[in-house]
Amino acid sequence: MKAILYRGKEEIQYTELAKPSVGAGEALVKIAFAGICGSDMFIYTGTHPRAKAPLIMGHEFSGKIAALPQGYSGSLAVGDKVTINPLISCQHCTPCQTGNTHVCKTLGLTGIDTDGGFTEYAKVPVQQLVKLPGNMNMEHGAIVEPVAVAVHAIRSSALKIGDKVLVIGGGPIGVLVALAARHAGAENIIVIEPNEFRRNIITELGFTALPQPDHELIMNLTNSDGADIVFEAAGVQASMDAATKYCKIRGQIVIISSFKKAVYTDLLRVNFAELNLIGIRVYTQKDFAAAVELVEKYPEFAKVITHKYPLAEAQKGLDLMKQGADNLKVLLYPEHN
Repeated sequence: MKAILYRGKEEIQYTELAKPSVGAGEALVKIAFAGICGSDMFIYTGTHPRAKAPLIMGHEFSGKIAALPQGYSGSLAVGDKVTINPLISCQHCTPCQTGNTHVCKTLGLTGIDTDGGFTEYAKVPVQQLVKLPGNMNMEHGAIVEPVAVAVHAIRSSALKIGDKVLVIGGGPIGVLVALAARHAGAENIIVIEPNEFRRNIITELGFTALPQPDHELIMNLTNSDGADIVFEAAGVQASMDAATKYCKIRGQIVIISSFKKAVYTDLLRVNFAELNLIGIRVYTQKDFAAAVELVEKYPEFAKVITHKYPLAEAQKGLDLMKQGADNLKVLLYPEHN
């Protein structure tokens, strides 16, 4: 089978590998589409703390079941459309034993800690398979995982119908959070994003898009109070500055980004305004199920897909993202599609 093999810092190889065979508890997925995530870029640039070469990257993918383990008696069948919940939890630590496997002490992901979906066929644990509706577009199926991140952010927040929301960072996750917030009842959703290409998409989706924080406009749209909920999805110092400044008194800031270095946070503002600041990580099984429903029912979630490249041209997709060029979600697809 053909695959993209990560060889080391900024080095990938389009190569031929043996198609995996499945053992006990494993399934084989014939890949349809796989998304390039920010985490993949950290791997590619050699800055991910866990991923080691050689590795097949990719944890956002859709496909069809090509094989199930001998003796399998579950509800899935060969040919079913699926995506995967890529989380790998130990099942033994305190978080796992108390129902919080998504924050396992040794949490891993398929595509980061084991081989993933930048290939024609991926071997995964059967329990990671998530069945997709039979009529779902497979491109859309490949974004269920990032939509699950957005769902988890919304479900973890204190968002109520009618709340005013500020999203800082209009990348794929920020846009998906804005969409999920709207479906959860938020209004006057503002998204701060410096890239004009992305702002145009955000505007087309019906949100207020700003290139940088506009104090007067933000105050006008929030009754001079600031946002009820701020979702931070940029992961830089400026985003934390804006989050604490534009969150209303006794409002909430939800940190979605994985900050790669320490940033200053105005804790005096947090104290005096009694701000509620929470962090979120990945998603739960319920979030994943909700994400499948959202993607199935609301085609606008797929508006984040802006580029598609055959697997053999994966370098173009990685270069596009590394250069910060005009894009949101970039998908790769094997030529067998």
